[in-house]
Amino acid sequence: MSTTKKVLSPILVLAVALPVVAAPPDRPDPVAASAGKVVYRRYCASCHGEAGRGDGPIAADLRVRPTDLTRLAARTQGRFPFATVVESIDGRKATRGHGTADMPVWGEVFRRTAGTEAPTIEAAEQRIAHYLWSIQR
Repeated sequence: MSTTKKVLSPILVLAVALPVVAAPPDRPDPVAASAGKVVYRRYCASCHGEAGRGDGPIAADLRVRPTDLTRLAARTQGRFPFATVVESIDGRKATRGHGTADMPVWGEVFRRTAGTEAPTIEAAEQRIAHYLWSIQR
């Protein structure tokens, strides 16, 4: 076996063994966004508002004003922060308005309840993210 083959074999084995990380989407998926709108209205609109502008019916009663979710891309130089949004929904990224680690976050709620109409919790969170991406101004 040549030296080149000896060096390449472990590299190929390592490359096959590493998990494949999906690239973030380059635009919102309309089917996912439509499904996400249903979940958003059920779980998010009371704080963030029907249109996502932070003006839901209970927003005035909250200590921390809900984020205007239609401006997420504007705050990140026009790029929608898809992964950050999913992490904020499921609790991997701390979000002031979603409480501390002692309080439930949506990922935990979705894991305990039915009604997200998604095959997995991660799919529900991603559908909400696609919906939010679709309403950016």
